[in-house]
Amino acid sequence: MANTGLLICSNPFRLLRIFPQIQRDVQSTLYVHFFPLPMPDKKTVRHRFMMIDAYKNLSPMNVDVRILLCGLKGALNSQITTKRPVDVIFYDDHIKSEQLHHVMSSLSNKSPNCKTVFVQPNEACSSNDTKENNQYDEMENGLYESVVLGGTFDRLHKGHKILLSTAALKCTKKLTVGVTDISMLNSKKLKELIEPCNTRISNVEGFLKDIDPTLEYEVLPIYDIYGPTIHDPTFQMIILSEETVKGGELINEKRIQAGLRPLDILPVPLLEEDKSTSDCCEEEEQKISSSNYRMRLLGTLLKPPQPNTNIPSCPYIIGLTGGIASGKSSIANYLKDLGAFVINADTVAHRLYDINQPAYQDVIDVFGPSILTTNNEVDRKKLGAIVFNDKDKLEQLNTIIWPLILQRVKSIVQSTKGHNIVVLEAAVLLSANWQHHCHEIWVSIIPPNEATKRLQQRNNLSEKQALDRINSQPSNCEYVKNANVLFSTLWSCNFTHIQIKRAWNSLLSRVSF
Repeated sequence: MANTGLLICSNPFRLLRIFPQIQRDVQSTLYVHFFPLPMPDKKTVRHRFMMIDAYKNLSPMNVDVRILLCGLKGALNSQITTKRPVDVIFYDDHIKSEQLHHVMSSLSNKSPNCKTVFVQPNEACSSNDTKENNQYDEMENGLYESVVLGGTFDRLHKGHKILLSTAALKCTKKLTVGVTDISMLNSKKLKELIEPCNTRISNVEGFLKDIDPTLEYEVLPIYDIYGPTIHDPTFQMIILSEETVKGGELINEKRIQAGLRPLDILPVPLLEEDKSTSDCCEEEEQKISSSNYRMRLLGTLLKPPQPNTNIPSCPYIIGLTGGIASGKSSIANYLKDLGAFVINADTVAHRLYDINQPAYQDVIDVFGPSILTTNNEVDRKKLGAIVFNDKDKLEQLNTIIWPLILQRVKSIVQSTKGHNIVVLEAAVLLSANWQHHCHEIWVSIIPPNEATKRLQQRNNLSEKQALDRINSQPSNCEYVKNANVLFSTLWSCNFTHIQIKRAWNSLLSRVSF
C-alpha cells in the first residue's frame, strides 16, 4: 500500500468511477490532478467549479483527499508541487501517454520508487458526465485579486476543503483566511475538543499551499465575526457558507459606514451528511460539520494510556471522573452491566463519616459539633454548605478524607475476585491525584450551564449554590486534558450507550487480561 498517491483524471465526474478502484491502495494522502482543460467554453469553464462536486461524492476514506488546482486554472506548463512525496501515480483510459509523461516530468516531489498504475473505471458506478449545474454560473462571473473568508476550520473536512478551494479558484493574487480564536468558540458543541487555534491555522495554510502554491496567503486568528474585513480596503470578495450569508451582510454594512467598497459575496452550498455510510447517530447535524466529527470522538481512545508500573496489571483499573452532574454514575452503571466491577468513591466517603469510622472524629474536631444531627451523625448537607463556600475549609476536609478514601479503595480492589476490570468512579480523581493509581482515565463532561440546571434540580440548590460547587472543581478543559476516553451525556441515553459500548469494545480489543 502506498503512503501517498496522485490520481490524474480527465473529468471531475469520472472520479466516481475511478475512486472505488484505488481507495484501498493509498494509506495517507491522495492528490487529484485534473489535466489542464482546453480553451474554455461555457461548459468546460464550469468544470472548474464542478470539480468541487468531486469532494462531495468521494467515498468515505481514512485518507486526506486534496484536489490540486493548477490544471483547473489552465497552468499548462506549471510544475506540480505537493507537500508530501508521491509514491504512486494512478491514471485512467482517457489520459494519453504524452499527458502521463508530462505529469511525471512536472511532478517535483515524488519518492525514488514512484510508479504508475493504470486504473480501469468501474462502469457499474453511476456517472453524471453530461449533467449540468447552473449554480456554478454565478461562481464563474469574474476573478478577484484579493479574496477573504473565515471560519473555525476544526479538523479539516471536505466542506472546509470546498470552501477553501472555491476561494483559491476565485483568487488571482492574495487570499486571506480568518480562523476563529478560542474566545469565539463558547457556543460550539464539545468546544473542549476543538484543536488549538495555531494548529487550525497551520492546517489551513498547509492545505492551501498544497493545492495552489501560486497564491499569496495570510492566515490569521480573528476575535470577532469581522476580523480584518471592516478595515482592509484591498478586499474585493468574501466566500461564505450558505448559513453565514447574514454575517457577510453585516460586514458590508460596517465597510460602507467606514467608507469602504462593499464586498462581493459568494455563498457556497452546505453539504448534507450521508448518515448511511458514516459512524454517526441521529443527534448529529444534517450537514457535514466539525461538530459531528467531534461527537464521533466520544467513546474512542483520544490518547493511549501510559504504562503504569506502580500498580498490578490486573485488575485493570479505569478512573472514571468528570464534573458534578455530568452523568458519571449513569456511565458507571452501564459499565457494571457490561461486566465491570464499580467502586463509587462518594459511597466510600459517606461511610467514612459514620460513627466509629476513621473520618468521624477528625471532621468533628475541625468543623465543630454544629455539623452533627440530633443522632450525633455527620450531616453532610451542613458540612457541604460550609466547605463549598470556603476554599480553605474545603481543603481542610479534603486533607482528612482523601487519604482515607484511597486507602479504603485499595483494600476493596485487593479483595475483588472474578473481575478483570475495575471502574473507580470519583469526581475528585484528578484533584486528589488518584490518576496514578489507575491504568487509564475515562471522563464525562457536559456544558457548565447544563450542569447547573441538573444540579439545581437534583439537589434542590439555588443557582449560586450550584455554581459554587461547579467552580470548586477542575474545568472541562482540565478534565479533557487528562482523558484517555471522553464521554458526554448531553444527548439521549441511546447515544450515551453508543459511546460506552464503543469504549468498552475498544478496551477489550487492546488490553490483555
